[in-house]
Amino acid sequence: MKSNTLETVSRRVLFVIFEQFELLDLSGPSSVFNGAQGLLKSPSYKVLPVSSSGGLIKSRSGIEVNSQKLASITVSDHDTLIVVGGSRDAIKKVISDTLLQDWLINNKPKAERIGSICSGALVLAAFGFLDNKRATTHWADVAQMADEFPAVNVEPDALYCIDHNIWTSAGVTTGIDMALAMVGQDHHHKIMHEIAKWLVVYVHRPGHQSQFSELLAVQNNHKFSDVLLWLEDNLSKPIKVYDMAAKACLTERTFYRKFTDEIGTSPSKFLEKRRLNRAKLLLEQGEVVKVIHQKVGYQSELGFRKSFVAMFGVSPAMYKKMHCKSCS
Repeated sequence: MKSNTLETVSRRVLFVIFEQFELLDLSGPSSVFNGAQGLLKSPSYKVLPVSSSGGLIKSRSGIEVNSQKLASITVSDHDTLIVVGGSRDAIKKVISDTLLQDWLINNKPKAERIGSICSGALVLAAFGFLDNKRATTHWADVAQMADEFPAVNVEPDALYCIDHNIWTSAGVTTGIDMALAMVGQDHHHKIMHEIAKWLVVYVHRPGHQSQFSELLAVQNNHKFSDVLLWLEDNLSKPIKVYDMAAKACLTERTFYRKFTDEIGTSPSKFLEKRRLNRAKLLLEQGEVVKVIHQKVGYQSELGFRKSFVAMFGVSPAMYKKMHCKSCS
């Protein structure tokens, strides 16, 4: 990867691991932060696995990872604390780990961010970190989190959620999406895009995208995966079905038929849904309503508002008021 000249603050990402943790929850996001380290001029991220006992910790795959003991770590305001997921039995043991609970509670006010990947959200929920917060977890654990922790505003159809400085992801590969979003928040989005290209993953999957989204449904379809990823990067442009067909190297008529058969909706309707879902994300992040239509490819603000209301039943302004936590 090419290096650039951006100066940056040095941050640590502390991954809380334990016996029978999910290795990909650690290795995937770690590769993202390491990628940022390679792109930024100054030291940017240092990944540090930590555990209650310290030393070698065996993952579910049998691979052991060396960790620092919690007691030896002094948390600062440039640190991100992330609890990874693991087997059901492992999560039960972690929830009863009073040493970890005390450490997380004591350091929560000091850290820049607190996060979880996969079933690690159950740990944060058990410790009270997710009370009255929007949060997600792996689809297999969504019902359990909603039942056992009713104070959590569970979002089952999300890849990751951000509520102030609390970050939760659906797990496994979505930990990569969340890590990319963290890098995007800390630095220019160009850095996030370069890392994604290096890792050969989606350049950006918005957190509010469903775990069973259109993109995921066709990610292995060699005919249209490139087209869909291209759309995600170009939603602000005046794209037509003709442009999508050209990207797929098909005539417009053939593309329309094959796309509709494969995806289950027409190209124009799919594009409109992607634009409006991107608009939802921008509204949640506090973007000014009057400029969003330009960022999602609508020529007029009025046309955007009508389409938004038709799909979601509320105006963009009302949606922002309801879902933008930083705007209240």
